[in-house]
Amino acid sequence: MNHELKLKLTQVRTLLKQHQAEAALLGLQPNFSWLACGGEAHIPINSNLSFGQLVVTAKGFYLLANRIEMRCLQDEVVHGLGAKPLLWEWHDNASAVQALKSVADPKKTLSDCGDWGTTARPELFAPLHYSLQEIEVKRYRALGKAAEAAMNETCRSLQPGQTEFQIAGVLSERAWARNLTPVVVLVATDERIKNYRHPRPTTKKLKKFAEVILCARQHGLIVALTRMVHFGPISKELRRRHDAVCAVDTELHLATQVGAAVQDVFRQGVAAYDATGFADEWQLHHQGGPCGYQGRDYLGSPTAPGVVLENQPFAWNPSITGTKSEDTILATSKGPQVITQAQDWPMVSVEGDEGVWQRPDILVR
Repeated sequence: MNHELKLKLTQVRTLLKQHQAEAALLGLQPNFSWLACGGEAHIPINSNLSFGQLVVTAKGFYLLANRIEMRCLQDEVVHGLGAKPLLWEWHDNASAVQALKSVADPKKTLSDCGDWGTTARPELFAPLHYSLQEIEVKRYRALGKAAEAAMNETCRSLQPGQTEFQIAGVLSERAWARNLTPVVVLVATDERIKNYRHPRPTTKKLKKFAEVILCARQHGLIVALTRMVHFGPISKELRRRHDAVCAVDTELHLATQVGAAVQDVFRQGVAAYDATGFADEWQLHHQGGPCGYQGRDYLGSPTAPGVVLENQPFAWNPSITGTKSEDTILATSKGPQVITQAQDWPMVSVEGDEGVWQRPDILVR
């Protein structure tokens, strides 16, 4: 058994002992991919459900799947992990219950989805993957590099006259070409950047200014990043706003230290909004928070309950009307590290308590 899986099974079995349960069943994509050591079991991109489920008992590890999906899962998703098959017929849900009963009592099984008569306790499983193992960090860095490259190429290829849908299509194509699943692609051009914080692409054509947003998934892990592109000189007001949002993002990044309360990190970000002269802007959009196997595990807020963990990813996304700053970082014992670091891109240098921090500038073309 590989080291990664061994540690994860120990985490799940510790959970079983704590709650006096016979088994755990994981059927949500983030949890499935985590336990499958990066194996992805998604069919509809818009669904949080995997097309198979992993079952852990005190001594066993199983793959529960119907006849349609079992072979693909065994060959391409959990190959080499040693999960024993629990097969059920796609047209007979009762056969799924019987398959589960062959290894555990569903009534004494904790799950993240509540299927087959199990007890749904998703809140118990999510924290298991907040802190990444070193092999997951390696995957995450590769994902961040690939996502940035897809974004960078897209932004440098933009041309006035393209619709937001066309821009989204180019970004998606460049993500797929790198074996990334574009789970969120948002695009706003010109006045739509000021009007909407979550800009779904439309038929509107680019004139001078574009905001491009990507959340990309690989091996179950997700990174998020935003870039801004402007054709021709930018105004003094946009310059002021983008410098300000970069200062807020810097504060959030540098405050994301291992052991810090997430609510305290958030409050430092709010204070940075005030210090830059945009005190109320934080109320117009969420500021992001911890991520990894989900786009956001939960949002940073004045009452967020979490503490920053070693090797925990975060994607903060402060915005000031008309502009935004977003990258994915990793909290480490040596301080935060940017996972989606911009390459060959103009940067804004921000003075922080820990020195100069670099944030992506608006690319002027």
